Amino acid sequence: MRKNSGAENTIRGIVNRPALDELRTIQFFSEMSKRDLRMVARFAATKKHGKGEIIIREDTVADTFYIIQKGKVAITKMFEDGEEMVLAIQHDGDFFGEMALLDKGPRSASAVALESTVLLEISRVDFSILLKKAPLLAYAMMRELSARLRGTGALMISELQRKNRELKQAYRDTVNAVVNTLEARDPYTRGHTERVTAIAVSIAKSIAWEKDLDEEDLFTIEIGALLHDVGKIGVKDAVLRKPGPLEVEETREIREHPAKGKHILDNIAYLEQALPCVLHHHERFDGQGYPEKIGGETIPLPGRIISVADAFDAMTSDRPYRKKRDYQSAFLEIEKNAGKQFDPQIVDAFGKLLRSGEIEQLIKARKKDIS
Repeated sequence: MRKNSGAENTIRGIVNRPALDELRTIQFFSEMSKRDLRMVARFAATKKHGKGEIIIREDTVADTFYIIQKGKVAITKMFEDGEEMVLAIQHDGDFFGEMALLDKGPRSASAVALESTVLLEISRVDFSILLKKAPLLAYAMMRELSARLRGTGALMISELQRKNRELKQAYRDTVNAVVNTLEARDPYTRGHTERVTAIAVSIAKSIAWEKDLDEEDLFTIEIGALLHDVGKIGVKDAVLRKPGPLEVEETREIREHPAKGKHILDNIAYLEQALPCVLHHHERFDGQGYPEKIGGETIPLPGRIISVADAFDAMTSDRPYRKKRDYQSAFLEIEKNAGKQFDPQIVDAFGKLLRSGEIEQLIKARKKDIS
C-alpha cells in the first residue's frame, strides 16, 4: 500500500509525494478533508529548488503548475527592449504556472527561486485525472488559480499600458526632433507645426464621439499633424524663404511636398497610419486640391481636420510678404470656404472651439513654450 510521504518508484524514477501533515501547512489545503488531501497527495509531487534556480523559463513549453510549500519565488516578464519586470513575489501557499492547465503553448513569464524553496507540482495530465475523480476539489483549485491569474493579468495590463505610453512619447520626441530641424530652415514658420497639431487634436477630440475616434485615432492625428509638412525637406530653401509671391515652377515644387512627405515616411512601419495626414492635408472638399484631387469624404478625416488647422495658423501668423490676420477675420475666410476648400462639419466644430476660447488658449500656451 502506497504511503502519503516518502519516495514512490515510477517508470521515470523516484517521485517524492507530500505527507498529509505537510499539505495542511498550506493555507489552501488547511481545511480539507483527509479524503481530499489523499487525492491531492496522490497527484502532487514535491521538489526542492535552490536559491537562484530557474523553475520556469519564459517561452518554453511546460505542462506543470506549482504551489509553494515553503519558500519564495519571483515571477518575471522580459520585454522586447530587454527590460525585465517583476510581476509578483510569491510566498508560502501561493500558486503559479497556472496557464499550464489552460493551454499547451509556451510560458509567458519566468519563475525563479529567491531562496531555497519547496514546491508541490501538478502536471496537466494529473490534473485532468483529478478533475474526473474529484471534480469539486479540482474546481476549487481552478477558482483559486483563476483569482490569482486575474491579479497577475491586471498588473501585466498596467505595465503594458505604461510601456505603450513610453513608446508613444518616444515617437513624439523623435518626430519633434525632425520637425524642429525642418522649421529651423524657415524662422517664419517656427512653432507652426506644434500649433497646427494642437488645433487638429482639439478638433478631433471635439468630434471623437460623433466620428467614433478612439485614443489610437487621436494619436495618429497628432503624429500626422506633426509630420504634415515633412515633405518640405525636399523643397529648396530659396523657395521656402521667398519673401514674395511664387513663380509657377516654384508653386509646383511647393505642391509636391505632400507626395514627397509620403515617400519619406513610406517605409517606416510605425508611421504608416499617419500617411493620410501627410498626403491629403492640401486636398479640397470640392476636389480641386492636391496631390490626388479627391474630394468630400473621400479625403481621409485626418486630412480634412489638418487642412482647417493648417489654414487657420497660416492666416494668423506673420509672413515676410504679409501681416497676420486676427482670429475672427481668419475664421470668416475659412467659413466662407466651407464646402469648397474645407469640410463644413470640421469648420463648424472648429468654430465652436474658437468661440469657446479654447483655440486661443492652445496657441498662447504654444507660443509661451517657444519663447
